[in-house]
Amino acid sequence: MKNIVRAAALGLLMAPLMLASCKKDVDNYSLEGAVPASDFTVTKVTTGLTTTATFTATNTDGFLYQWDFGDGTVGSGKTATHVYSSGGTLKTKLITAYRGGTSVSTTKDLVLPSVSAIVNQLLTGGSSKTWKLDNTVVAPITVGPSDADPTSYYGGNPSAGALPACQADDEYTFSATNSFTYDAKGQTFVAGGGCDTPRNVTTSFTFGNATGAGLAQLTLASATPSPFIGVTDAPGFTYRILSITNTNMVLRAGSTAAGVVFDMKLVAK
Repeated sequence: MKNIVRAAALGLLMAPLMLASCKKDVDNYSLEGAVPASDFTVTKVTTGLTTTATFTATNTDGFLYQWDFGDGTVGSGKTATHVYSSGGTLKTKLITAYRGGTSVSTTKDLVLPSVSAIVNQLLTGGSSKTWKLDNTVVAPITVGPSDADPTSYYGGNPSAGALPACQADDEYTFSATNSFTYDAKGQTFVAGGGCDTPRNVTTSFTFGNATGAGLAQLTLASATPSPFIGVTDAPGFTYRILSITNTNMVLRAGSTAAGVVFDMKLVAK
């Protein structure tokens, strides 16, 4: 009986100590103060027609990071990388989960270069850039009745190096000030007539979004001699840039309503 009384008394004495210990454990796992602010930095690199953005959280105390990239997609991690293929200003933000709650960063504008601006940079090199027909590839020039069929009139040379010498050496220079220069380097190849007197010319051009297929388009201003790119009998003065890199470009001469289109592969000098 004495043992039972002694055990009960000991339990009563230990109860306050056990409650104090539990409270201490709860306090240890509670976050004191306000939830930390969520913030981030962004770096951008534009390569070709895309921009890669790297997002980095400035507070590393969270256990979950969710990014809103502003284009309808999301990501996670303290650092996240996202590739954008369009331009404009996007709204980006970060949600961070901490032990004591979540925090949403302020929305930050991410300004991306427009596709048209990137194409112009590649076309002109930012100042001045010279292009030539690419005589190292098969079919550097093809002809067709429409955007949907650009090859059925003429499928192009079946082998590389088949362009006439007086056409292969022609140079076409575009400047960032919207100036275009054609240099025949001796003679101009005239469709249906062979090599002829040079038709060297300098004129202006307008640059903007493409009407129909293409990343952008340029329109040469009328001049004497009549300006052209690649072939003398291309329809009109409008050329659409179908694709472009630092070294290669595909141009399409002829509008969507022209009834004939010329596709030309060019290479940077």
